[in-house]
Amino acid sequence: MIARAFVRFCFCAIVSVGVSVGIPGGLCAQNAVPAIKLQAARIVVAGANAPANERDHVARKWVRGLIQQELNAIQNVCKLNEKQAKELVDLIETEWRTKFASVFRSYSEANQRGGVDFEFRVESAVKTWLREVESINEEQRSAWNYELDSRNELRRRIVIGKMVSDAERKFGLSSKQMKEVEALLHERWKEAWWIMYRNGTTPETKFAWISTALSEAQRTAGADTSGIRQEYYTSGGSIDLPSRPLADRFTVAGVTSDESIPLQPPPAADAPGQRDR
Repeated sequence: MIARAFVRFCFCAIVSVGVSVGIPGGLCAQNAVPAIKLQAARIVVAGANAPANERDHVARKWVRGLIQQELNAIQNVCKLNEKQAKELVDLIETEWRTKFASVFRSYSEANQRGGVDFEFRVESAVKTWLREVESINEEQRSAWNYELDSRNELRRRIVIGKMVSDAERKFGLSSKQMKEVEALLHERWKEAWWIMYRNGTTPETKFAWISTALSEAQRTAGADTSGIRQEYYTSGGSIDLPSRPLADRFTVAGVTSDESIPLQPPPAADAPGQRDR
């Protein structure tokens, strides 16, 4: 009884406060908002600056992460001085959004990540930016070009090795034939093969490409159209790309991009103290 009386007293007090400020008691009680709803309303307001398209937001953070990763590699290879580092990060900070506008758009409109090769786009863009910094000398550019050539050679070996392995399994190649098939695939190398492989699919090793390295029995078996066509896959495309908050500036050799260069206004998720949530 005492408890019910206390609750009734509290309710009347609330209504009386409503009346005292010119709000009808019934309307005050009717419009009372639970605390959880008020909290939800605050969350909505806090997220007002979030991008309309979350995929676009994710793509931008991926691209910034990949660019920063490439900058770290450049410093390891080229040993930039402070002036070179400053010119490079300022150039990239200024141009990165316009340079990748079509990449963000195509990813936000795509059904899956496989439609955009972020790593290739970043690598190509950074190579271009590096050429545009006049203070970077030819020796440093040559060192970076050698780095990229070495990367591509290793990529060819990885993908072609998998393709040779698939051909060996399908046709029963000898070690000599495997070397011949490897040479034939090197002659046909396409950059798109690495992109396919990175996104989870091993390029098909077509019979016509390697038939000259096969024995008569192997060619006869390979030409059998009644056989079931096989598709080979790796473990799948990477989705754990390096990510960098939109509020974090690019940095290399201890030099950060100039504060006068405007950054994209970060959404609430990237605000200081909330970046790792």
